Amino acid sequence: MAGWSRVYLTPDFQQSCTMENDYAELLPRVCAVLGDSRKSVVDDTCLEKLLDCFQAITGNETELCILQKIPCLINIVNASKQKDLNPSILSFIMRLTGLLAASEDHFCKLEADGIMNSLFGNPANIETEAWKDATVRCGWLLGIQNMLHHEALIHFLCKHDCISEIIWLQKDPSIFVASTASQLLANILSFTLQHSEFATLKTSSKIEVTDAVGTVTQLDSTVWSECVCAITEHIDEFLRSNITSNIQQSLKLLSKISVTCSPVCFSSLWLKIEGSIKLLLNGDLTTIGQPLAELLLNVSRSTGCEVLHSKTWELLRILLSSLNQAEALPLATGILKLQNCPQPLRMQAMTTMFQPLNYIFNVTSAQPKDAAVPVVLDEGSNHRVDIEQHLSKKSTCISLICQTLSHLFEFLKMPSQVKDLSYQALINSVLTILQLCIGTAVPTTSAGIKIGRHLIGCIKVQRAGIDVIGAIVQWTGEVKEVENALNLLLDYVRNPDTDCTVLKKTLQALLQWMLCCIKVADSPVFENKLQEFIHGDFISIIKKRLFDVHWEIRDSTVEFLGELCFQFKEIQSFCLLIGTSGLPHLVLELLSDPESYVRASSIIALGKMDYLSPNWQTLSNEKNLMEEKKIILSSLLDILNQDTEGFPRRAVVKVFADWAKNSHKLSSCELADVVPVVLKIGGYDLDWEVKMYSLELAEAFIDGSPFKSINPYADALPNNIRSTQVRCFLQNLCDTGIFDILFHALWDCDRPVAQKACKILMKLKTTASRADSIENVKNLNGYKPNSESFHSWLSHNHLNLKNVEDVMEVLITLDLEYQHQHLTCSSDHIETSLRSLLQDILAAAENSEENDADCY
Repeated sequence: MAGWSRVYLTPDFQQSCTMENDYAELLPRVCAVLGDSRKSVVDDTCLEKLLDCFQAITGNETELCILQKIPCLINIVNASKQKDLNPSILSFIMRLTGLLAASEDHFCKLEADGIMNSLFGNPANIETEAWKDATVRCGWLLGIQNMLHHEALIHFLCKHDCISEIIWLQKDPSIFVASTASQLLANILSFTLQHSEFATLKTSSKIEVTDAVGTVTQLDSTVWSECVCAITEHIDEFLRSNITSNIQQSLKLLSKISVTCSPVCFSSLWLKIEGSIKLLLNGDLTTIGQPLAELLLNVSRSTGCEVLHSKTWELLRILLSSLNQAEALPLATGILKLQNCPQPLRMQAMTTMFQPLNYIFNVTSAQPKDAAVPVVLDEGSNHRVDIEQHLSKKSTCISLICQTLSHLFEFLKMPSQVKDLSYQALINSVLTILQLCIGTAVPTTSAGIKIGRHLIGCIKVQRAGIDVIGAIVQWTGEVKEVENALNLLLDYVRNPDTDCTVLKKTLQALLQWMLCCIKVADSPVFENKLQEFIHGDFISIIKKRLFDVHWEIRDSTVEFLGELCFQFKEIQSFCLLIGTSGLPHLVLELLSDPESYVRASSIIALGKMDYLSPNWQTLSNEKNLMEEKKIILSSLLDILNQDTEGFPRRAVVKVFADWAKNSHKLSSCELADVVPVVLKIGGYDLDWEVKMYSLELAEAFIDGSPFKSINPYADALPNNIRSTQVRCFLQNLCDTGIFDILFHALWDCDRPVAQKACKILMKLKTTASRADSIENVKNLNGYKPNSESFHSWLSHNHLNLKNVEDVMEVLITLDLEYQHQHLTCSSDHIETSLRSLLQDILAAAENSEENDADCY
């Protein structure tokens, strides 16, 4: 493998990383195995986990203390002197040694013993064949990284010319090694600069800067350590090399340094390379524009020095004007996210972002030249010359528009940044692009006609454009904008060629625009416009889409209808329209759709549409309403009992649970009739989510039980009255069959189901404990049955879960707290112990040919 894969340990495992006596005897054997070149650990994931364990230990105790407790670890370190070590073992030793040498005292001891020189000196000292393995090179780098806590390491690296090797490894063929080398180089430079920041300063070439907290510091920019000089010279040399790969590497390295280094230190470094950066801005930016933009944005975000800020604003301005439109878009978005960005630079970034939209609108708009049509940019904002070139070819046209819309969508999610935007112009521009995609816009220029040909039927642009339309709705202020957006979106829903994914986004955006009509301040005007829209072709188009040949469209449409009914449940005129339109009956028909997703969405929609029922009651007499309820309930129960797919069954129980929680349509008597049936079917379903929703239904029924309103928790009541109330409450649950479901789920093989059942039973146990005269409980308390023994125990003790006295005895007897604690433990809480890991390593070494280590 090219490098160590990162293994994330559970809290149980990290907590177990202490040297306890129960597995201390295994450590010497493991150390002997790791130090024996004849043994091989086939699966190095074991080593990675062991290293993470040692790292957790070093976080809590000193290295010297650890070595005193685990003296055999020094045997592993000494094993590095052996020849022909397995590359994984050698890499492990390097990283472990780095952990143990994080303190300067132990580092010096290992250096005196020759360990540091043999492991981390010039790589020429390491066996040639071993160094060819990327795992070893990566271990060497990570070992140095682990030691980067004291200046003794820096002196060591300079003494053995290791800095040049780390620089060289940035070009390693292994991406993991190259990335690690680059990050290590950045960390070394940051560490060295920060530790020399307050060193004795000479009078030559001092700079004065102000950091984030306002502290003025003098830092000599010429008197640097050998290490800093070597890295800085390397960066500057590569920046001036005219070799693209070298320049890119240095820019990425500088980006990492800008994040890790303090503002004062990075400012002093910037003075050394600023000239080279300016030279790059005057050259060809085709291949280096992106990493250069990333560097300047990083510097602007992470640096607290005003001196440096004033420099980077100007560099960003030059870079933004030098890049082509496609490369400038992400930079413009990044600039608009910057805090305290100067207004001229901000306006330049906004101009860059909106120029493609402005250009397309101008060449396709049918408005006369003297008409007062809002535009995103004024006439003084000349478009880039390369915009016409990008839009003249289909591939580059689609790519540029998609990028522009994508960055615009991201921009619109930053409310603090969009205060000075012309939203009306922006909506017009995006609507124009979407109209071009379905052929409803008529361009008036040759350039507009060509763009229209590129965009017609383009799904990518449609998806991106509708995302923007959905995001900009919150900034709407004019009725005309709302009308144009609603009509455009309805055109997309009407269009038979609209792609399924586009239609789904369209319906989501349409819902947002319809909702804005009832949320804006001037609601009467907008509501009238919405009424006109709904009474137009809206209903007929939705009906047609409900029975589209594509199941994805049927699914999206019925989802939209359900959510629309839910959101408009308080508007009686809308309820009247939907109730008389025949749409609810069409949704009922979709309960028998051949596609399970559609059936499930129809069930959920039906549940949401029932929020309209208070207003629907005026549409029919009580007899018809009762008949309607019977049809709906019968249909849902048939699906729960007979549907072979899990999605519709989940939806049925979810709807019933929702009804039980909100009590908006079904009365308590109706719930009492239907809940036992639903629980009996759903509680024994093979799908774990159906069982979970069944438990949610049971919990909602318990919380809404009329017997619970008697308040069985009132301690102030006399014992006999309180006990009677508790028994009435629990007997009602017994009659419903809830305890059969709960105790069945308590032993379910799906952990979430068992956990949910246990929590509900624990609450009921608290209720049951408030009753008196529970006999023969103390003798059985603490009983810990399992799924096999529970029913045998019930039968042996003649306990019936339909009898309230028996149920109370079972609740009090069972150690539900223990069961809950057991269920909350992770499934691997035993296997992830340090003892288990050590045993795996030993087993792997003894059976290396079979490779049967269980280290996962």
